[in-house]
Amino acid sequence: MESRHRTFSVGIWGLAFGYFAFYIPYSALIKAITTGILPGIRGPISGFALLPSTVIATATVMLLFITGMGWWQHAGRRQVFGLSIPCPDRWTFVSGLGFAMIIGTTTLAYAFRGVSIVFALLLLRGGVLIIAPIIDMVFKRKVRWFSWMALALSLAALVIALADVKSYTLTLIAVLNTGVYLSGYLFRLPCMTKSAKCGDGQATYRYFVEEQMVAMPTLVIVPAIFAMVGAGSEMMDLRHGFLTFFSSAITLPGLAVGFFYACLAICGTLIYLDRRENTFCIPLNRCSSLLSGVAAAYALTFLFGQKPPGMPQLVGAGLVVTAIILLSPLHHLQFYLGKVGRVLGINSVGVAPALSASDGRLLQRLFLFVCSGNTSRSPMAEWICKAEIAERLNLSFEASLNDGEGARVRAMSAGISARDGAPMTANAQQALQHLGTSAAPHAARNLTPELVQQAEVIYCMTEAQRQEVIANFPAAAAKIECLDTQGDIADPSGSELGAFIKCAELLQRLIRSRLDAAALTVAA
Repeated sequence: MESRHRTFSVGIWGLAFGYFAFYIPYSALIKAITTGILPGIRGPISGFALLPSTVIATATVMLLFITGMGWWQHAGRRQVFGLSIPCPDRWTFVSGLGFAMIIGTTTLAYAFRGVSIVFALLLLRGGVLIIAPIIDMVFKRKVRWFSWMALALSLAALVIALADVKSYTLTLIAVLNTGVYLSGYLFRLPCMTKSAKCGDGQATYRYFVEEQMVAMPTLVIVPAIFAMVGAGSEMMDLRHGFLTFFSSAITLPGLAVGFFYACLAICGTLIYLDRRENTFCIPLNRCSSLLSGVAAAYALTFLFGQKPPGMPQLVGAGLVVTAIILLSPLHHLQFYLGKVGRVLGINSVGVAPALSASDGRLLQRLFLFVCSGNTSRSPMAEWICKAEIAERLNLSFEASLNDGEGARVRAMSAGISARDGAPMTANAQQALQHLGTSAAPHAARNLTPELVQQAEVIYCMTEAQRQEVIANFPAAAAKIECLDTQGDIADPSGSELGAFIKCAELLQRLIRSRLDAAALTVAA
């Protein structure tokens, strides 16, 4: 099946809004049910008694969503007794177990007596904010200075929230619940980062489906087992929730809670699976839930006269929101400035791009790819980009070969230390053929001031190359980027053909995403 490429679009903000919108009724309903203020409920109600109806609803809605979207086709499969059945791999299996832990403990966190919605959110969300850059560091994803500043603000928020603990009852079971919740993310986030946070949409859908295949059954089966064999008041409440599922007054409200959680979980998971770094995706997700928690708390105050959030909680929430404001926009500030600049006819260094002649032709756009010798990575990127341009602009591939001054959109490549005239390596040519792309005879060229001036953006294969190009052309620093924001693209030179094919496939995914971000879409 052909892989679907991912985009850096505003769609992630739509997911964030969906997460925010569903989290308000989710958290407010839990607190209203467990405190007994919801009409028709004699309370207070234990969160463990509420859990069975919520997990059953969440699992049902999630699996129905996957079925309705037709996403089962994306799951990995194995042959069992001659039948091909969807099957998770080891990473989605571990991630699914972690997700089940997260779902159950989230619901319980809002049900503990003496713990407000905002206080619970600060404990849960602040902890995951701290985990995010650590996961990025472990997987060698670039974590920038403002991520560390946001981490410091998150820690400050936790200290302030914990300083107000005298106003609330933070029981041992509530602390253990928070620990299990964070452990779920320690399982889930590394698995996602390793296997699914990439430019391939197929990988995203596969991961989503396989994770839910594990998480949803676990979410129902494990509590049911505890209900049967567990001892203590909490396990008795859990057992009561299962036994009275068809007759209890809290069943319908509990099902509503589970429905809202399934909806917010869909939005939240797709945010996490976005190819951008964890220190972008997680704060965006956490901000949505934190703001919804504040809204839910004030909704309970307005509707049922409940105690509003205290000042320490609001200060802590404000610090986390400040951390998120510091994180999210800055990660792709240059991208947004570039889009504004293109609308205004100004490139990222404040110089008008190469204009057409006075005959009214469109402004030219040049995507320039740079590596060291201009015989493997950058020429493969050039020809992959040319093929994409031809497809998106409804041109023949032969038309995309025209790099003359009249071309509307061009792709070129150059080297930092190229041997002028050197051909593309044979393995690089074969890798292009593997992708279904051909290349005209290639002659290596060095990067020149003229090429730098003409380029809308310059994509380097490694951070070291980016720094060297910036050192040579400091005035163009703002438009010199790494093609892969998550790390270096390894040089396949000297390796077998398989390494070149793997490199070419990565280049294709990255270039598709970059062209999407540059608003070069398929012509009508």
